[in-house]
Amino acid sequence: MTITEAPAPRRPGPVVLIRGFVAAGVAGAAVACVVVGIAIGNVALWCVGGGLLVLTVAAMTVVGRLKRARTPPREKLRALAMIESRRATSGESADVPIRFVLTVAPDDRAAYRVEFSQSINLVDVPDYRPRGIVVVEYPADEPWAVRIITEPDQEWAARAAEALLDSAPESSLVKDPTKWCSCCLIGVAGILIGAAIVVLLFRAELFRDGDGDRVKSEGTGSSSSSTSTSSTSTSSSTTSSSSTTTAQTSESMLQDGRMRRTAAEMIAAHSPIAVEFSIEDHRMSARGVGPGESAAPPIDLRTLPYERLPGLVREARITFGVSDGGTWRIDVDHDPKTKALLFRVTVSDSHRSAFLLADALGRATQRGAR
Repeated sequence: MTITEAPAPRRPGPVVLIRGFVAAGVAGAAVACVVVGIAIGNVALWCVGGGLLVLTVAAMTVVGRLKRARTPPREKLRALAMIESRRATSGESADVPIRFVLTVAPDDRAAYRVEFSQSINLVDVPDYRPRGIVVVEYPADEPWAVRIITEPDQEWAARAAEALLDSAPESSLVKDPTKWCSCCLIGVAGILIGAAIVVLLFRAELFRDGDGDRVKSEGTGSSSSSTSTSSTSTSSSTTSSSSTTTAQTSESMLQDGRMRRTAAEMIAAHSPIAVEFSIEDHRMSARGVGPGESAAPPIDLRTLPYERLPGLVREARITFGVSDGGTWRIDVDHDPKTKALLFRVTVSDSHRSAFLLADALGRATQRGAR
């Protein structure tokens, strides 16, 4: 019997590594575009990222199929093998994944050990006992890619029934040398680098500090002063000489979460209670309770539905055809009759002006044009 050595392991070449790095980099950049676009409210960015991700996956799928189509069918060899050990890895279905360790005895090379997993029907598991002889199949150039033939033909079944095999030494264990460890590392590096490039390009918008928004407190009928003119209380309103707290932002209040963040800054600087409250594109203003105003219904800034207010502005603009380039304002007040909280949204441009009224939950109740 002629004994031959196992074929040399196939390792990924530089072209494969470069192609994998580029594909991983593009995929990482695409995912980062989606995440960053959502975080900064840039619809175009996350749409580009989603499209790029779809194109990358489609391109990789097409390349893989073309490669498999060009690759000729590999020759497969059969051999007898002895089960050294078996271990079920789970049992949640009729086919149980079992971890086998076999001694494979090919006709053209020395016996060797191999470890692999294969699903076996639960009913047939008792047929695969340790020291039992089975028929296996593997590609000629990949002796580690062994699969048990559960229903061998008559000739191989007869050989398996008559065969007596000895265990191969543990040192002869053959493993898959193409685990692509280097490709995995290069792929991870490509993903991280691609994502980092996108994050660096949009770092100004992504990591904009909320401290860049200015919060100031100013007295009515006088110039603005610092927030120290009124004290802060989380349990009761702050009384002063008709103090007004104003927050100005460089971002539009219509951006996701900007209204609530600005209101939180105002509450921390002044008070959660006000008798007048208004919101404009880059400005938020609240007037505190002054002397003689105890009967005025208070507005608790912590309970307002800030997330619904940008939608009311958009609804008013769309309903009356007011352009996005116009101005808008939201005034929070109470219904004169029911004393229920209401929102008055006013939108206008160079051609028309309109308003919209909403209840305490931010649901539109009345619309009209001026």
